[in-house]
Amino acid sequence: MGAEGLKPREEKGIIPPQVHDLKYMSITYYSGEHALPLRGAGVSNALIELLAITRWDTLDFLVIDMPPGISDATLDIIRLVKRIKFLVVTTPSQLAFETVRKLVSLLTELKIPIIGVIENMKMEDSPLIQQRVEGKGIIFWGEIPFDNKLEESIGNVNRLLETVFARKLEETVSRNLKL
Repeated sequence: MGAEGLKPREEKGIIPPQVHDLKYMSITYYSGEHALPLRGAGVSNALIELLAITRWDTLDFLVIDMPPGISDATLDIIRLVKRIKFLVVTTPSQLAFETVRKLVSLLTELKIPIIGVIENMKMEDSPLIQQRVEGKGIIFWGEIPFDNKLEESIGNVNRLLETVFARKLEETVSRNLKL
């Protein structure tokens, strides 16, 4: 997104920098190029602290990119973020979908709204993921095809916006959020 060189400001909390009209916050602002050897409670504590001290002001959406599966961090997000809704992203892999299936089952049990599922990096014409998602009674938002131009576009917003990935993502989100 071209966020290099940007840093949050500290002013009665943390004010996230804006990148292309998006407020953007990441723990990498503090870890830099170093690995963060956190697990369990350490991951949860870092996430909770980051959420607690970041001054977002008024937002239309708060997007939290989480790793796949059900972790302490996912459970903490469910517990701490009011009116949370999930947009789940999966790949076409049946193995990846098993993780998604378990997450969807948990969210359903907890009565956490799932606004939909997106199938990312689609390479073959197979309805399997869509059928499995819809079989769970979840809205299938659509497919984002694998785009080998994506990697070479990272860091260049204009080039990124010209990719098949960006165009298809915009179309999918606009159609499902009725933008």
